Amino acid sequence: MAAKKNKKIVQSEKCIGCGVCVSVCPINTKLEKKEDFEPEKAELAIRVVNGKAVIEEEFCIRCGACARICPVESLSVVELESKAEATAA
Repeated sequence: MAAKKNKKIVQSEKCIGCGVCVSVCPINTKLEKKEDFEPEKAELAIRVVNGKAVIEEEFCIRCGACARICPVESLSVVELESKAEATAA
């Protein structure tokens, strides 16, 4: 879990809401396979809302699949500075 806390998915204004990121997300894919899957109620890691991809930090595992597939390079994975690194600087 430590790796998750040191990364974040960041989105630019370039998002066109195509939904490709939603379809490749491993969290979303796992949920979609469930028999009782309801997209509106599911705890998806990423979804398209009002024409833009929205990342749910609570469920996102920061694997970067969405960033790698984004056709307009709207999403990117960034490394966050840890508290130890910040105090050492």
